Amino acid sequence: MSTAGLIFSNLNRGNLPELTRRRILSSVPFGCRYRLVDFPLSNMVNAGITNVGILTDYNYKSLTDH
Repeated sequence: MSTAGLIFSNLNRGNLPELTRRRILSSVPFGCRYRLVDFPLSNMVNAGITNVGILTDYNYKSLTDH
């Protein structure tokens, strides 16, 4: 069976306006080593989902750099 996963990276963007002014919420650092997007990506890979798409709409450069 083939499965694809989608990550919506800009939900709740109004909750952290100081941190998300220049970057998308999913690229905010967590613990100086990881980004918030790393956790759903890790969960999907551990579940055997290897086809993953990330949907963004603004300030996505920091996410693609990561």
